Amino acid sequence: DSKNKLFEFLNKSADCQKFEPLQGTRLKNWVRNYIFQNNGSATTQAIDRLIADVGNDLWHMSNEINKLLSFNRKIEVNNIEKLVNPEIDLNIFEIIDALGFKNKKKALRLVEVYFEKGEDEMRLLGMFIYQFRNLIRFKSAPAEKLNMHPFVLSKTREEAKNFSFAELKKIYYQLLTIDFEIKSGKNNALNALELFIAGI
Repeated sequence: DSKNKLFEFLNKSADCQKFEPLQGTRLKNWVRNYIFQNNGSATTQAIDRLIADVGNDLWHMSNEINKLLSFNRKIEVNNIEKLVNPEIDLNIFEIIDALGFKNKKKALRLVEVYFEKGEDEMRLLGMFIYQFRNLIRFKSAPAEKLNMHPFVLSKTREEAKNFSFAELKKIYYQLLTIDFEIKSGKNNALNALELFIAGI
C-alpha cells in the first residue's frame, strides 16, 4: 500500500549514518585534539593511560581532561593516577585478575568474550601495561611511596607474589612491543594478546 511504498522510498533515499564509538587511533586523536584545543599538552603515555582509565565515553573523557587541565596544563601519568578514578568494567577487571594469578585458561576465555563484544583492544592493552607497571613499581619501592589506592595496593601485593622481578621486566617489554606492533599494523590485536597470555 501507499504507506509501505513511502517507507521503502524513505528508507532508500534517507542519508542514514551509524555513529560507532571511537576506538583505537581515532579515540587517541580525539583526546589529543581536545587537550590541544583547550590549551593543554599531554605525553603519549598519559593519553594511553587516560584511555585505559576512562574508555570511550567522550563526555566523561572531556570532564576528566578538564579536571586535569585545571590542575596542570601539561597532563602526565602521575597526575592521572592522583586525580582520575579508573572506570574499569567487570570483564576487564576479571581479565587483569586472571593474568595476575597466571590463570591463562580463564584470561584467554575472557579476552575472547571481550573481543566478541566489540570492545576497544587498546584500552585492554593499556590496562595490561598499567597493571604490570604497578607490579614492577611494587617490587622496586616501599609500599608507602607508591601512592596507590589501598584496594589497588592490596591486589598488587597479592599478584606480585606470582612473578619474579626479571619476569615482570620481560613481560612489560613484551607489552610495549605489542603496543607498537598493533599501532603500526604489524600485528593483529586479538592474536597478539592471546599469544602474550599463553606465554605468561
